[in-house]
Amino acid sequence: MQSYLITYKFYDGEKQEKGGEMLIEWYQKGGPQNRPEGYEVQSWIFLPQNGQGHSVVKADSLETIWRQWRPWRIFMDINIQPCANLEETVEFFK
Repeated sequence: MQSYLITYKFYDGEKQEKGGEMLIEWYQKGGPQNRPEGYEVQSWIFLPQNGQGHSVVKADSLETIWRQWRPWRIFMDINIQPCANLEETVEFFK
């Protein structure tokens, strides 16, 4: 599996509020247990004050990542890029 850095930012405050409601609903329906096979979260950080976040995941393909993230595209700009590993990505943000 390849490691990927996913960065995302909500388009605006209204989209962030709707995205928050969608996240609550996702958790109520099983949340992480319903992630696609071949998708493993390594780290996650969300900065609510500016509506952006970063995740490092391991996935078997970009298609698998988009199965997880596709519903969120209406609320945010999403950028996915390969990374060597979690440690490399942490260094990038220091």
